[in-house]
Amino acid sequence: MNFFINYLPRNKRAFVTLLLTAFAFGFTAKAQYGDQFYNYGFEEWVNEGSSTVEPAHWHSFMSASGSFSFLMSQQINYSNETRPGSEGSRSARIYSKSIVGITANGNMTTGRINAGSMSAAGSENYNYTQRNSDYCTPISSLPDSLAVWVCFRAANSNSQASIMATIHGDADFQQLGDGGFYPANMLCATANKEYSRTCASGESLVWKRITIPFTAYPEVCTDYRYILTTFTTNKTPGGGSENDEVYVDDIVLIYNPSLNLGDIAQTEFVFSPDETSVNVDIPFTLTGSMSTYNLNVADNEVIAQLSDANGNFDNPIELGRVTTNESGVIHGVIPYTVEDGDGYRIRVVSTNYPMTSQDNGMDISIYGGTGVDAYYATCVNIYPNPAGDFIKVTSNNIIREINIFSIDGRMMYSNNMNDNEKMIDLSSFNKGTYIIRMITDEDVVVRKIMIN
Repeated sequence: MNFFINYLPRNKRAFVTLLLTAFAFGFTAKAQYGDQFYNYGFEEWVNEGSSTVEPAHWHSFMSASGSFSFLMSQQINYSNETRPGSEGSRSARIYSKSIVGITANGNMTTGRINAGSMSAAGSENYNYTQRNSDYCTPISSLPDSLAVWVCFRAANSNSQASIMATIHGDADFQQLGDGGFYPANMLCATANKEYSRTCASGESLVWKRITIPFTAYPEVCTDYRYILTTFTTNKTPGGGSENDEVYVDDIVLIYNPSLNLGDIAQTEFVFSPDETSVNVDIPFTLTGSMSTYNLNVADNEVIAQLSDANGNFDNPIELGRVTTNESGVIHGVIPYTVEDGDGYRIRVVSTNYPMTSQDNGMDISIYGGTGVDAYYATCVNIYPNPAGDFIKVTSNNIIREINIFSIDGRMMYSNNMNDNEKMIDLSSFNKGTYIIRMITDEDVVVRKIMIN
């Protein structure tokens, strides 16, 4: 899988930031959060058909620098073998060679290889970021982990291949053969993994998804500028056997997600007698990696839930859902089956990376739902209706509270009382439809009134 950004300078195409959509090779990749590797699926290759073939923006020995670079030979090529569930058609294959009895490990990097020593473990052999060129991969934030599919086919069951990702500051940073770094004061974070073979030489490929957390060094450097990533066929320079090989497919940087509920503007919801539902907008903020493309998971959904009248979410009512990996708004619906109450709460949950937000933090009142028809059995009179400047409310039962709401749920009038009747001044109200709620000693009555 990959994303072509051919209108950008090559050194600026290293990272595709925030919400990429791939159309190459007849498929669509899921949007990904945050900084990501360019050519993360190893679908695009340069110099195909030649000994200098390399995956676009990844490099091996044939583009090496150093005094012994002229001795380097091809140890990388594309493969039509792909990880399980891949939508792509290629992966990268690196392999070791034996040169005068010494094993030369396969090596692939986002930076550049420097071949400066005849000894495999020589200090002048290293991978490095070369700024202002194609041999660098910019980054501006710190991921939580790196996930990649690999297949390591080796002759020796004790062999271990290596993955090393280093985030560093503004320098031509080096990953040294002994595991060190230079300049050391530019080290921001590392994600390293040594792993055993997944299958023996000659056997069918066995793929494995590896997730490697980043370890940050904030006391050293927090100026995130570049990520230098390297795959080798053996953790030890010169180690392993001839024809050991590593296949690499679909590498992704993962950012731990978070889900937060936004402000619910309305906290009073009243059903008019002819309504079977009322609408509520539920904003939320969603960040991080939700539908990681190399996992083949279903699209993420964010679901809005309503508690019971006591604020308990043991059996929540779903108000609505959206399919998204981004922040947004759920246009929810409160069903008329919800019982009257003053202690409701709302929250949101996600599916792919199961998270539950905090609730809205304020009690929500809902009235006029279940049992609307019974409200008309109560002996309450409102007249005149349609009304002018005044209405009079009378009841056989003692009225304890009267509220009037606009049609969009805003409370326009509230009065606590202890009587059977009340004259209400409507002269300041605009013309239109309103909902009146009366709480008596026996029940709650909801009616619709018109003001002309």
